[in-house]
Amino acid sequence: MRNRIILITLAVLIWAGLKTIDNLVTGPELLFLLAGLVVMMISHSVWLFGAQDEWQKKARRYVRTTVRKQYPRVRKLLKNKTRVEDGDWHPWVDIFISAKNEGRVIGNTVKRMFEIDYDQFYLWVIDDMSDDDMPEVLNELRKQYPRLRVVTRPPGSFPGKSAALNDALALSRGEVVAVFDADAYVEPDFFKKVLPTLAPEHVGAVQAQKRIFERQTEALPRFQDAEYALDTYFQVGRDLIGGAVELRGNGQLIKRNALIDVNGWNNKSITDDLDLSMRLLINNWDIRFCPQAAVWEEGVTTVKALMRQRRRWAEGSIRRYLDYIFPLNSPTRLSLVERLDTLVFTVYFLVPAVVFLEFSNNVIRFMTGTQTYGSFLALGYFFVLWVSQINFFIAVRLYRGMPPVKAFFHTIAVTAYVYAHWVPCILASFSQILFGKQVSTWHRTAHHGHADEIEVAA
Repeated sequence: MRNRIILITLAVLIWAGLKTIDNLVTGPELLFLLAGLVVMMISHSVWLFGAQDEWQKKARRYVRTTVRKQYPRVRKLLKNKTRVEDGDWHPWVDIFISAKNEGRVIGNTVKRMFEIDYDQFYLWVIDDMSDDDMPEVLNELRKQYPRLRVVTRPPGSFPGKSAALNDALALSRGEVVAVFDADAYVEPDFFKKVLPTLAPEHVGAVQAQKRIFERQTEALPRFQDAEYALDTYFQVGRDLIGGAVELRGNGQLIKRNALIDVNGWNNKSITDDLDLSMRLLINNWDIRFCPQAAVWEEGVTTVKALMRQRRRWAEGSIRRYLDYIFPLNSPTRLSLVERLDTLVFTVYFLVPAVVFLEFSNNVIRFMTGTQTYGSFLALGYFFVLWVSQINFFIAVRLYRGMPPVKAFFHTIAVTAYVYAHWVPCILASFSQILFGKQVSTWHRTAHHGHADEIEVAA
């Protein structure tokens, strides 16, 4: 009810402001709002690109000068396997994997986790009331891996990933908690790359880059990998400008004292990672992004699974802004840059709703013989699409190394795919918040594994 009231209040205030503008300047009021939102999107994109462009230039200058001059010494260090990047911080890490009916993939995931080149961690697998063969698989794995801990949630436990993670948090004692999905894969040097980013006292959490398994060559998983490239592009930019970096669930590391400070995960949230991001930010914990480290996961392969997943993401994203709208806009909680950055990212959810409303308005005008503004709406939407297209193009060039021509045509298809499923998901989420009786139910994303993967359990 609270979110519904806030959303209705915001809609009324925006409507009143637009009507005021419409009385002063003759024209389509919603298009004024759309034009303002497009300007914000373009300005934010230029801001993020400028920060990353300067970062890339500095990196290239560093390679040309320092690294080349120090090459003999660096080669000697590498030959002696001196771990210069580790620093002095070597915390105990508790790895959490919340899993339900993941018997097909959990064995390989556990095996891969114990291939991580780090000697201070426990792996906690939370069996969230599974009714497949996962409990038997885990029992066999415990015989092979002494540092594997299994938390079995009894029937009737509070549902959802957040509650499962909180159960493990109460039992573990590590300085750092790392959260992965049941299908996650990371390179052995993952912690060596990520932990230095988490080391500073003011940093509460760090997120690794997300990737889709390269063995998934179908169009749908490839489009999702391009989305993840765009997310990396935005997250790196937000990190560089001092903006509001967000956690992404899979491949996130959080300091235990930061988790305790914000009372763990929110059991009522359908997007545990986004909700936690907001609470860390408003409690003055910095979140960083580490593009050098990647976590690989299985992309969804059907439109039905994609829509259910993105529908949950969209509603969770909108609700977390409504849940924390007042502290997010407090100058004592977030810096000016963090507040501006968070504001602009809300725009990406408003644009589809505004376009839909203006389109509906134009249809009504046309049917009643009133002047329409279809050409202006088309022009506005054209700019929205091209802002997205340019961002995707830069992202896949920078973070996937795709050749320019291939990147251009690939990102045209990706942009169409994104708007084809995100627009209805966002509209459905607004409808659920305004008219639904309760928050949507949390559903896990099913993982299917791969026939070529090595089975590690009998």
